[in-house]
Amino acid sequence: MTTPDWTREYFERGYLQRWVLPAPSGRVRIEAGGLCELLQLLSTSRVIDIGCGHGTYAVALAERGHEVIGVDFAAALLDRARRLGVELRTRTHWLRGDMRRLPLRSECADAAVLMDAFGFFDTDEEHETVLREARRVLTTGGRLALKVVNGGSVLDAFRETDREERDGAVVSISRTLTLGPPRMTERIIVSGSRGSGEYERRQRLFRVDELVGALERVGLSVSIVVASLDGTRFEPTVSSTMWIIGQRPGRE
Repeated sequence: MTTPDWTREYFERGYLQRWVLPAPSGRVRIEAGGLCELLQLLSTSRVIDIGCGHGTYAVALAERGHEVIGVDFAAALLDRARRLGVELRTRTHWLRGDMRRLPLRSECADAAVLMDAFGFFDTDEEHETVLREARRVLTTGGRLALKVVNGGSVLDAFRETDREERDGAVVSISRTLTLGPPRMTERIIVSGSRGSGEYERRQRLFRVDELVGALERVGLSVSIVVASLDGTRFEPTVSSTMWIIGQRPGRE
């Protein structure tokens, strides 16, 4: 499968320059607890973190006793994830792979998470392939937690530029928008102590009804839609993020 060129540049280099890659924070550990409740995890549950990045949520879930497998295509992020797993002595396993063809057998996991890692391919067919792969690796009754930016709120209050200063990095962002379907392209210029560069980042913007429909088309029933893991009600025009829980139903 072809991977867009921009993703290699951004996720292998630009992401590390833009963001600090810390160990799980207190907030991440609290959110991991919320995930455990929404996913109905048992102490013996195996969880797949799809698009795990540098592994903060995978490690936080493993700290709670779960067996966690993190999958990502970015070697640089997986290297950091491996170091975190060793440092914190967690039961985590790391695999390099494409989320459109997960390097895992069918029905091998009790739950899966896909957080801030969805919508970066060129076509909606590829996005549905990702969801179909997530369903494939789930056991009967297994749940998927999908977290994405709320495209509705981004589209309703579109911002063409932003500037960030964070932990020694200065980031300038300019955005353009195309419709049919809505896609946002960001030009990102990073400078600072972790390195400098110019990158592109593209993202498909989904409204909640589009995502619910996509999950249902691949055979996942949607049980929960919230704005955050504390159960805050999702407001389509206001909430910045959406958490959607899909479940693989029993055998027909």
